[in-house]
This record gives sequence, C-alpha cells and structure tokens, in this order.
Amino acid sequence: MLRTSFINFLILPTGCFNIEFKQMKIVYCLNSVSLLGGIQRATIVKANALADIEGNEIYAIVSDNNSDVMVHPLSNKVHLIDLGINYYDGDTERSYLMNALVYAQKMIKHKKALKRKLFELKPDVVISVGTFEKHMLPAMRNRTWKIVREFHLVSNYRKLLYRKSLVGHLTSAFASFYDFKVKLKQYDKVVVLTEEDKDTNFVGWKNVVVMPNPVSFECNSLSSLTEKCVSGLGRLHSAKNFSSLINAFNFVSKKHPDWVLRIYGDGDRRPYLEQQIKELNLQDKVFLMGFTNDIKTALIGSSIFALSSITEGFSLAIVEAMECGVPAVSYQCPYGPKDLITDGSNGFLVPTGDEKMMAERICTLIEDEELRKRMGKAAKLRAQDFHIESIAKKWMTLFEELVKS
Repeated sequence: MLRTSFINFLILPTGCFNIEFKQMKIVYCLNSVSLLGGIQRATIVKANALADIEGNEIYAIVSDNNSDVMVHPLSNKVHLIDLGINYYDGDTERSYLMNALVYAQKMIKHKKALKRKLFELKPDVVISVGTFEKHMLPAMRNRTWKIVREFHLVSNYRKLLYRKSLVGHLTSAFASFYDFKVKLKQYDKVVVLTEEDKDTNFVGWKNVVVMPNPVSFECNSLSSLTEKCVSGLGRLHSAKNFSSLINAFNFVSKKHPDWVLRIYGDGDRRPYLEQQIKELNLQDKVFLMGFTNDIKTALIGSSIFALSSITEGFSLAIVEAMECGVPAVSYQCPYGPKDLITDGSNGFLVPTGDEKMMAERICTLIEDEELRKRMGKAAKLRAQDFHIESIAKKWMTLFEELVKS
C-alpha cells in the first residue's frame, strides 16, 4: 500500500541531482535470479536501483531458484522470496505427457503460494517478468495493487521459433491468441522494450509503454580492441541461433586463422554446437566458454561482438558490449538490434540468416583497426542512454502514474 511518508531521494552516482518519489512497495515475480540470461540480469539491476531509493521496499519472488550462483549480484536491500516450485526438476526423465501433468500440478501450487504471499505483502505494484505467473496475476487482482507485465520477447517469437513445425505452429498460434488477446489486456500496463515492437505489434493499445532495459554494469576500463577475439553471449538456445554464428565464423577463420570466437553461456543446445564445431574442424577456433557472471571481463577481452539471434526482445548483450566499447555485428532480427545499432556508425546490421554477410562484416572490422576503434567509441556513447540512473527514474515515474490512476 502506498505510504503517506512521501518524499525520498535517489542520489545518482554522479551526485549531480536528486529525484523526488513516493515510497513504494514493489514486487517482481520471475522464474529465478540464478539462471544465465539478460532477463534475470536486467531485473536484478532494476530491483537493486529501486531498492536504493530511500523508503522503497523491493521484493523478488521466484519459483525456480535452484542455484546459489547469481547471474548478477543481488542487493541485500532486495528481499528474495523463493517459493520452491522448481518446475524443471526432473523434467528430462519424464515423458512429454507426464511433464504436462506435473507442470499443471506445480502451477496450482505456484498460484496458491504466490497469492498468499502477495496478500501478505500488500504491495503497491506487482510486476510479472517470468514464464508462469504471467497468466496467474490477472486472476489475483486486488484494488490495493497495480499489475504490470514486462514483455522481454517479441510478440511473434513463438511463430518465429516454431515456423517449421505444423504442430508447433498451431500450438504457438493458440498460445499467442490466449496471451495477447486475453491476458495482456487485463494488465494495468504492458511494458515492451523497443519502439519497433510497439509500433509493429501493439498499434492502438492504450496500456502499452516502451521501457528499455538498463545495462547491467558501468565500464571504465574499455576494451583495447586489439585482442584477436570475437565474442558471443547468451543462452545456448535455438532462439540465439549460435549455429549460424559458428557457420559464419567458419568463413572468417579461413581468412583470418589467428582470430577466435568465444561464446559465453550454457543451455540445451550445447551438445549440438559441440558436434558442429567438431564437424567443421574448429576446435581450436571456436570455444564454448560456459556460464560466466563476469560478463564485463569477457567483453573487454574481445574486439568484436556478434549476435545471431532469430528474435530478440531487446538484446541486453549488445548494450553490454557497447558499454565496454566493443562494436557489434548483429542480425537485424525483430526487434531489438535495430533500436540499438546505427548501421555503419556504432556497429553493423546484417539481414537475419545471411551468414556470408555476417562473416564479411566481421572481416571488415578485423581488417580495419581504425574503423573498429571509431565504432567502439560510438558504441560506448550509445550505451550511456541505458545507464540505470535514467531507467530507474522512468520506472518510478510510471509507478507513480499507476498508483494515482
């Protein structure tokens, strides 16, 4: 519930000015804070910043926090509540049908536990960031709190990922209808990450606003851009399409055999990518580095960042590379990269799936150190638009507008 003690101050790191806001109790609902991914990193960064505003109470309610390794440091001012649902526990040992039954049982348990906790906390704002609670929150509506849905994936991501399967296409069509035509309209606000997504998929929606993710760190020691390394970052998942990046780097390595590709992240595609690397005889050129929560060091140690995704809600990884002064070569997938990269200025945009052009653009940066450094400086300048100070201010302004409505 919104408190009457209403003036507090967020002292920005620069110390240049103060921001006045009402004190609020804010709850983030998400799967985990220990899984590798931009969603988790961005959520923790925002929660930490909002918790630094005097008088705010910030909670993170998770369903699957089954690891002690945080994807990003969580402030001790953020109250972490683990509901212990663990949706994915043992799912590889069960059949598809049995998994569906187990998930249904766990969702019932999740809904009861989440509802009980929210009525106990009596928050001002509840934000859905995760996979499972997004369909539960509208049914828990309470006049004392507002509900916000953060949409970190583009609205047609299901269609893009399952376009080659008839069953997948039909299933995704139904899921998208239920999500967008039914549930999303029940939220007080829906937050998308890019103007391109809003203008393409939410024309006429009055409850949709654009709010970019913040960069998860600030970098003073920029990359020298002299290391003969291209980096990739993200879950080893089909949506990230690292197989295509490896194919592109196969062309690069033939022309520049002294350069390497390092991919940071883990996921279910790892065995397939390992096999691909072996088949292309790139074992000494392409390295799957696994999980890291020290993304800054990984990026500083590279000279080019490459993104090969089929779809991106925003691409925090591009912004993190920019913050380190590393230019990006990215597929122009819907909808994040186009909002971030000005082609030829702070990076290169490539038609999605065009592995030959991806390789050519990487080679252009390899062969032209002056261009690489010029783009790196422009990338660093662009990254300043996503520092947490300005993002936190935008969120608090949105929350104030919501609780007053």
